[in-house]
Amino acid sequence: MAKDLRHFIKALQEKAPEELITVEKEIDPRFEASAVLQHLENRDAFPAVLFNKSKNLRGESSPFRLMSNLHATRQKCAIALDLEKHEWRSELVEEYSRRQRNRIKPIIVSREEAPVKQVIRTGKDIDLFELPAMAIHAMDGQAYLNDVVIAADPDTGVYNSSHHRMKIKSKTRTGLYASPRHLWSYFRRAEERGEPLPIAMVHGHHPAIHLAAESIVPIEDDEYEVTSGLLNEPIRLVPSEAFGDRLMVPADAEVVIEAEILPNVREAEGPYGEFTGYYGPSRYAWVCEVKAITYRKDPIWVQMFVGHADCSIVGGIGKEAGTLDIIKATAVPTVKAIHFPISGCCRFISYISIAQKAEGEARVAALASFPPFDELKIVVVVDEDIDVFNERQVLWAVATRVQPDDGLDIIRHVRGGTLDPSQVRLTDGSKLIIDATKPQDRPFAKTLDIPADVMGRIRLEDLLSPADRARIGI
Repeated sequence: MAKDLRHFIKALQEKAPEELITVEKEIDPRFEASAVLQHLENRDAFPAVLFNKSKNLRGESSPFRLMSNLHATRQKCAIALDLEKHEWRSELVEEYSRRQRNRIKPIIVSREEAPVKQVIRTGKDIDLFELPAMAIHAMDGQAYLNDVVIAADPDTGVYNSSHHRMKIKSKTRTGLYASPRHLWSYFRRAEERGEPLPIAMVHGHHPAIHLAAESIVPIEDDEYEVTSGLLNEPIRLVPSEAFGDRLMVPADAEVVIEAEILPNVREAEGPYGEFTGYYGPSRYAWVCEVKAITYRKDPIWVQMFVGHADCSIVGGIGKEAGTLDIIKATAVPTVKAIHFPISGCCRFISYISIAQKAEGEARVAALASFPPFDELKIVVVVDEDIDVFNERQVLWAVATRVQPDDGLDIIRHVRGGTLDPSQVRLTDGSKLIIDATKPQDRPFAKTLDIPADVMGRIRLEDLLSPADRARIGI
């Protein structure tokens, strides 16, 4: 059986039942679903939530179930890559990197074999307001689609997948905002020829498709092959209803919305609560016309809780793996680990640990991490004794191994992320390198430790009562 969303839900139930909760009371996708997720977050709880009864955007009971917070912990992402839930740190990044390099070609199946073709809406049967699309934050206004967008390069046919927001404007019309990356390049070339660009938005599939959408790969690489690599099996594709085999779509998705981006049309879109934790401003953006909606008979509509852990973590893991590979191959082979922390929206800040062999390697590692990903603006490089997944340790290294007049470098007037609220000019930003490594050319203070033999023979399990052991999680 092909891996899909239901395969992953079953894996969660077996490996980490605490990572999945269900809500039986009917909820409204306009703000009520996000209120539930926010209440959980306020308690430092980030389980995936399956709402078994949801209204649609007309306020009517919907046949769709609604799910969110699918990627809100690294533990869930580890399970998605067939790891154990405790393997969420470097093991997760290493497995992602291994699978991303192990490209697997997709396979094509017939419409009869594709669960996503069980219900097909075209023409006058298309109505986006029948979906349980979430309005998440107060200023979002109208509901948005906000998941994986699939498109084929108009010149080569190579596929790209990426996350984008699409404002619902009418039964068949949406806005779409995109930063200048692969999809932007696809549409620019199609628009120059006066042609629309076919796209498909996927709402609900195995988390591997979401992780692949955040991978750092060259524009000529086919991201369906990357997705297959992350799944560790070929993703099954089927021709789209509106565009045939010009646009292949995931056969095992829950819902696929087929549309085309219209050339030479721009309309106001936004504000929208973005991954930064701020509202992105209203801008003139592309316009899409929906041509078909296909889905399963018992569909689960999946939508990201943008601006929160669900969005940040899925965006960070692929960047960690891609950047680690680039640094290791081109700059510092002794790089040990990299982490895009949630405190930096899993995009703006990274922590890199290296086994430094010579002065200057920390700067080289930092410089190599900027070109692949324009949103990254602050890099902290630490020694291999620092756990980059432990922010307390990273900040301790900054506090005790950095002199500001020697350990900081600022690079001005380089391309940054268009959604960074601190950026004054649209794409012109700056970068900061913090070298928090110990010097190689002089002795440095020794880190405190306890005698290893004593640590080995003293066990809390032998000293604490069952109640005290439970209290601290032993």
